[in-house]
Amino acid sequence: MAASPDYRTTLVAPHAFWTTLSPTQIRQRIEHILAVPDSAALVQALSPVEYTVLLKTAVDMRPVLLQLGQPEQIRTVLDLDCWHKDTLQSHRVLEWLEALQQSGEEIFISTLLALDGELLSVVLRRHIRVDAALASEEEDEPMPYDEVLSNELYRIAFLDPDSPVNEQVAEFLRVLRLHDLDLYHRLMQEVMWAQEGDLEELAYRWKTGRLQDEGIPDYYEALESYHVVDLETVQTPVATSLTSPGIPASAEESGLVPSYAWGLTPSGSLLAEALRSEFSADTLERLCWEMVALCNKAIALDQVDFADTTAVRMSLGRVHAYVNIGLEYLSGQERSACAVLLTQRPLLAISQVGFTLSMRLRQRAISLQVHLNRATGVRRALPGTARHVLDGLLQ
Repeated sequence: MAASPDYRTTLVAPHAFWTTLSPTQIRQRIEHILAVPDSAALVQALSPVEYTVLLKTAVDMRPVLLQLGQPEQIRTVLDLDCWHKDTLQSHRVLEWLEALQQSGEEIFISTLLALDGELLSVVLRRHIRVDAALASEEEDEPMPYDEVLSNELYRIAFLDPDSPVNEQVAEFLRVLRLHDLDLYHRLMQEVMWAQEGDLEELAYRWKTGRLQDEGIPDYYEALESYHVVDLETVQTPVATSLTSPGIPASAEESGLVPSYAWGLTPSGSLLAEALRSEFSADTLERLCWEMVALCNKAIALDQVDFADTTAVRMSLGRVHAYVNIGLEYLSGQERSACAVLLTQRPLLAISQVGFTLSMRLRQRAISLQVHLNRATGVRRALPGTARHVLDGLLQ
């Protein structure tokens, strides 16, 4: 494990990269990484979320970022980007395979060998049909021998002859057959005989386990953390021993707290002021990793498209906002009570209070909207600020 992170700096240092996530900021971030002598080490120390954001948003710089990454690190990017809840998005897998091919044969082959065969089989089953080749004398019309779609063992046909991805699939099969014949045969057999549902379930289990090692839950686990709590009972804290959540595997190796952890704390908020308080080393560590866990839950729940930087920023920003709202409510906006609350309560519990209050406001806004809709023109007569507040609550 690398040197211990500076938890104090992580809590209070602003992080302009995550607060803006603008194309300029992203490009500057990548250029800074590439400018250092050991740029590969910096890339390999990136958290899975940040690496995925950089790859998805800076398309023209993607080849060099992939070349500097590790195969297992790139596999985690696919784990994050190629699933919608528990359904594999095969078109995204093909896009990543094409991007890897364009980044050089070495990184393409090494990453290919790190990917789950079940995932690749599901993708292929959705685009091709594979049949065992007949002896040439048994064929009514002998097929041409081209090593990819027709060879001595298999006859491969596209399910949709007009699909725009057929060329990608054919090129993938060509490179695969050339570099790893055993894997090629395994995939062909699975496409012929295995059930797609069984393959997808296995691929889902593999990716879920890896992401859990990174502290990133699946959608359904993340959903369990977002529920309304009884505000009448939360004022009395439950006596419990607070411990730091598990450190993500990549963070344990790099010794770095993912930079999005406290990068979006509302400026001038009670939360921002409370974080400047004096905490024990154990509390500092716990607060950092608890916020990482909360942010990871939000990303999983929102099913964020990492190419949409606005959606990424809003998802992470909501986490910080929920914690701030919960802290304001529980402290009665007494600044002196905030640090005590952060010491005595887990961030998840504070966040759930903020989430509950936000949901209550949203329900009231919906009710108000219903009443306004019944009175034609009344909503348009609302003062501008009130109208904007209502629209915001309804989002």
